[in-house]
Amino acid sequence: MSMPRIESARHSVPASDSEREQMEAAFQAALGQLNPSAQFSRTARELARPVFDVGWIAGVRTGHTGSALADVPLPPHMFGVALAGLESSLSEEDSPRIGQLVSYHGSPKSYHGRYWVTRIDRELSSEGKETVLHRLSTYVRGRFRHELHWVHAKSITALAPQFQADRQAAR
Repeated sequence: MSMPRIESARHSVPASDSEREQMEAAFQAALGQLNPSAQFSRTARELARPVFDVGWIAGVRTGHTGSALADVPLPPHMFGVALAGLESSLSEEDSPRIGQLVSYHGSPKSYHGRYWVTRIDRELSSEGKETVLHRLSTYVRGRFRHELHWVHAKSITALAPQFQADRQAAR
């Protein structure tokens, strides 16, 4: 049995100039809500943009972006979570990612413990070898406090996702 083909009674229309202007303003406003310490790659932002645009146009054309929601921003973490997921899916490494809870076991033993990865820097040496350095932070009173900078991946171990979910639920 074959499925009947469903055709739209209307023809599709690409985004109008005003829709593109609205999308640009909304996307920039969403980027502005990100925590400044969250550094997302250009590739992640470029991949997120078309998805954002489609969602924006769908909302506008179905009337779900009406004046009732004017000047009501998204919760700041929503866009960051979406980009972090995209960023992590782009990475082919098993190293910890931004927003991930890790255990630090580096040389200053007084700092051993659990931290959140809040920044990842990648540097290329003169020999062409890439070095990945992490910034680790604690979460205190609703804000990240930077504790360790320039931490090598070999000094940290990512904690299991179920542990992270249990820890967040306990807050």
